[in-house]
Amino acid sequence: MILRLERHFLIKAASVRSILLNSATTTVCALFAGTGLAIAVDWLSARERQILRLASVAMRARLIRASTVVLFTVVLFGLYFWASMNLRCLETSEVRPSEAGQNWRFAYHLVLLGLLILATAIDFDCYMIPDEITIPGMLIGVIGACLICDAQICHLWVDWSMAIPQLRGPLIPAWYDAHRFWHALAWSLAGLSTGAGLTWVARKISSQVLGQEAMGFGDVTLMAMIGSFIGWQAVTLVFLIAPLTGLTIGVLVRTISGKTYLPYGPWLSIAAVIVLFAWSHLWRHTRLIFSDWLSVATLGVVGSVGFVVLLWLVQLYKSIPTRDR
Repeated sequence: MILRLERHFLIKAASVRSILLNSATTTVCALFAGTGLAIAVDWLSARERQILRLASVAMRARLIRASTVVLFTVVLFGLYFWASMNLRCLETSEVRPSEAGQNWRFAYHLVLLGLLILATAIDFDCYMIPDEITIPGMLIGVIGACLICDAQICHLWVDWSMAIPQLRGPLIPAWYDAHRFWHALAWSLAGLSTGAGLTWVARKISSQVLGQEAMGFGDVTLMAMIGSFIGWQAVTLVFLIAPLTGLTIGVLVRTISGKTYLPYGPWLSIAAVIVLFAWSHLWRHTRLIFSDWLSVATLGVVGSVGFVVLLWLVQLYKSIPTRDR
């Protein structure tokens, strides 16, 4: 009995040491990443403002922006570490990467979070997302998925309609495990194509509904980049969540500042973070939908209709006069 308790204590102590070590490593990485992102934001902002012939940002504002980027990076990386380790936010019954695979997937997602912070900062500043962020981001997403082979948060296709509780699980094609490289490549490219395709269609719809583009082509490449990191199912949920996020925050910003236009890229980034942090919960409630192509098509139609309605509401809200502030 004493030996068993001692063994249990040693296992717990080793687990705590591992968590503390990983937490410290994440914090150090976040500080270095945040500093690098702050430098990149400053350089890209200066370049884009010069191209667009906008006034340069004052030194005090640049220092505040740099400090904010570093702080936000440390906080976001730390929260994601906590959500991954304690809440098991990516855990699903059918995707079981090895311990090394989990660590590589965590690092892979930190790269995505860093790219999202960079794209969001530039979009807020210059109302555009440079290709220098999203195109290399897509390549990192695809190549990283192929090198890790355990980076996916969901398989390319899983048929949950075949599952019987307590008797058998979902139908998962055997070639996924036998050909992990090709599965990872197909999964990442499917996410890239879905993210780009959905946003491109939404961009065309917004042009017809609003009479002007509500999203730039940078938003299309941003969603392609996000999809290459998280797959087609997750990026579809990002597409559905982003308008609700944008409308909610947009109303608050208009109420406080009177601004009638905000870039759409930050809401895509926020939605991607929400999906990552809540993936385990979201997948349990949507996996049957993503197991049937007819359900997926229906979801796409409903999402497109909902997007049009939200754009109409935004247009209606913009027409409401506000006091000059």
